Amino acid sequence: MDNWVRATALMSILLGALSGCGAGGESDAVPAVIPREGNIRVVNAMPDAGAMSAFLSTTPIARREYAEASALAPFLVGQYVINILLTPPNDVSTSLVNNEAVNLTDPDEFSFVMIGPTATAQLVRIDNRSIIFGVDLNKPAEFPLPDYQILHAATGVASVDVYVTENATVLAAETPTATVNFGDVTPLRKLDPLKTYQVRVTLPGSKTVLFDSGAFNVSRLKRSIYLLLDNFGPGGETLRVADVTPIGAEEFPNQTLSSALRVENLIPDAPAVDVYLGPTSGVPVLRNVIYGATTSYAAVANGTETVNVTAAGVPGTVLATGPLTIVGGQAQSLYMSRLNAAAEARFIAVVESLRSISGQAQLRFVAGAPSAGAIDVYVAAAGQPISDVRPILVNAALLDTTAVNLTPGSYDVIITRSGTSTVQLFGPERISVGAGNVYSTVLLDAPAGSSTLQLQVTQEVLP
Repeated sequence: MDNWVRATALMSILLGALSGCGAGGESDAVPAVIPREGNIRVVNAMPDAGAMSAFLSTTPIARREYAEASALAPFLVGQYVINILLTPPNDVSTSLVNNEAVNLTDPDEFSFVMIGPTATAQLVRIDNRSIIFGVDLNKPAEFPLPDYQILHAATGVASVDVYVTENATVLAAETPTATVNFGDVTPLRKLDPLKTYQVRVTLPGSKTVLFDSGAFNVSRLKRSIYLLLDNFGPGGETLRVADVTPIGAEEFPNQTLSSALRVENLIPDAPAVDVYLGPTSGVPVLRNVIYGATTSYAAVANGTETVNVTAAGVPGTVLATGPLTIVGGQAQSLYMSRLNAAAEARFIAVVESLRSISGQAQLRFVAGAPSAGAIDVYVAAAGQPISDVRPILVNAALLDTTAVNLTPGSYDVIITRSGTSTVQLFGPERISVGAGNVYSTVLLDAPAGSSTLQLQVTQEVLP
């Protein structure tokens, strides 16, 4: 979004300057000139990377984590250079791309994709003519057909066959749409907006499917990059495919990757709960979850379900209910709590990281203590006063959460009343984090509604 804001600001400045020229009479008026613009995006496809930042000449244009793509954003035509850096939390950046020339004209659609492990990262540059260039947006019947191309950025498999077919086509007699090696990009291919499609990936010469997008539809004027990525989901699948569109990198809504769910009971007056996906007349997916405990992950089916949380063994006593969308390839945690015994309980669903980042630790914090009220959360280097650091979470209410990347080392976790650094509710509590590890930290009340605060720190087990 910041790209669009910058581009809009540049457009406003230029138009403002133009409108000021020759002011004073109709005969001197200068017609408004629409700036000529090309489009640029960047994609982080480095499987062990943290945040990646991109600069167009001196202007920051995007900061993206693994498997994220910036939106296609307009920039004034001209000659630029692009620089791409790894930007870890210790602010010691690593340059990945130095002064790559960008001669941007108005038909241009440039994608800069970083692939491979960070130690040997490489740039794949895709230069296309924009699908919307010269299109009359008032005539949708004349919009170009949708198209796509394939980019292989999954480091775990050197070569694959990719099939882009009509939905439910039997692969046995099909010829691959493309056989691609790591780093390969295919030419653009057109699709029929009246048909339903499916993307499947196999090893070369095999019909055993490694990834299945499920059914999806496309519309005119849509362009995609089907981006093969390393998969870090709960099912152990080697790779997945992201649909990189003009707005970013998206999941295929019906992809068949395995999914998993776990639960943490943070309801102080609920000694144990059962969790159902669907009606309470069925079997709980997780049962007898005691207060303060986090379950192991349970495999669950993809789709949208109604979550019902009940008192353990008492399906008629529903404590919390609400919808949950389960997306293939994701591991989700349900954190549940309530302000007091008279209030209705609720839950949040969090997509957890199961991926290791080279040279960095990942830390999630969940505000799970009803007695704490609104809080600010600080994670400071060991012994550092909180006056020298910014909180990672501000004015956090019950079940608010955030995730940060940290340089390996020791830190103090400090919780204060929101808006003040002097009223400390908890800490400092010293924690240590290691490179490549993922941690969950949860602030919770002691059992039975005590106002004593506790910090639960868990190092996640990665697949």
